[in-house]
Amino acid sequence: AKNNVALSYKDMMHTNSFGIIRGLQFASFVVQYYGLLIDLLLLGLPRAAELAGPPQQPNDFLSFTSVDVETCHPIRRYVRIIDMVYIVLKFDADESRTLIQRFLTENPDPNNENIVGYPSKRCWPRESRMRLMKQDVNLGRAVFWDVKNRLPRSVTSVQWETAYVSVYSVHNPNVLFDMCGFEVRMIPRARLNGYSATAIEEDKDGAALNGDGVWVLQNNATKERTAIAQLRVSQESIAAFDNRIRQILMGAGSTTFTKIANKWNTALISLMTYFREAVVSTQPLLELLVKCENRIQTRIKIGLNSKMPTRFPPVVFYTPKELGGLGMLSMGHVLIPQSDLRYSKQTDAG
Repeated sequence: AKNNVALSYKDMMHTNSFGIIRGLQFASFVVQYYGLLIDLLLLGLPRAAELAGPPQQPNDFLSFTSVDVETCHPIRRYVRIIDMVYIVLKFDADESRTLIQRFLTENPDPNNENIVGYPSKRCWPRESRMRLMKQDVNLGRAVFWDVKNRLPRSVTSVQWETAYVSVYSVHNPNVLFDMCGFEVRMIPRARLNGYSATAIEEDKDGAALNGDGVWVLQNNATKERTAIAQLRVSQESIAAFDNRIRQILMGAGSTTFTKIANKWNTALISLMTYFREAVVSTQPLLELLVKCENRIQTRIKIGLNSKMPTRFPPVVFYTPKELGGLGMLSMGHVLIPQSDLRYSKQTDAG
């Protein structure tokens, strides 16, 4: 194979046929070099140079040397996280019309079928999703087509099935995207149905626009609140947590109850410390947490060959180990009986 490495010393010869020799720590360099190659192909050399800045004084992350340099090209922001690319483009009317015409010349659409199969972020309420207007859909497909054509198929390619192009326009007040396991919906204050910045409680689809799971975005210079970002946990991350719990249950075997409870605690803490306030506004994840907690407790009950509720009051699971319980943490609050809550008191100490 082309990656084979021949090592020779005096009369001894060895062919390393597993590609890159790990011991030389060369693999990370090759991956970074490959990533840089893709960045340059997508951006083009002039825009890449403008994003990076002069060698003597490189630009800070996501910043330019001047406003003129920033606005002279449609690509305004570019981020790549390993193999995921995020590009923010801004077109004026002429640029978008030209791009759509180029796309439709190559890919005619006489029956307006481009709208069919255009992906939708179904985790958001219907009113908060991208509205599939003909102009916006054509622009979204044209941008994807343009980006795809910049990458030679011998190097890599982008897939429409795993990509998403969100268009912000007159008809679409949202910018939707997912990044690092979060689903994000950004909407400027100016497009929030004309309410004042302080009076906004909910938008018209009923999604809360302040409180947990909502970030208020501020202009650093003027300190004006310009937009909000709603956060949710993405479907892939929910599935990953579900699979982790299934893995704990399947790998439990004849292990002790304490170990099962400890593994649940570790999985729950890692989920909550990463996603934090986004968990509260993700209803499917809250429901999954209740189910998974039930499944962990059922696994412990099966270990004693009994599921009789009287033998397993919640106190058995949630009492700290120092007091003889399993020390389980709970996110499925519905599992704590209402009758037990009469003993809970809020004090200065907690």
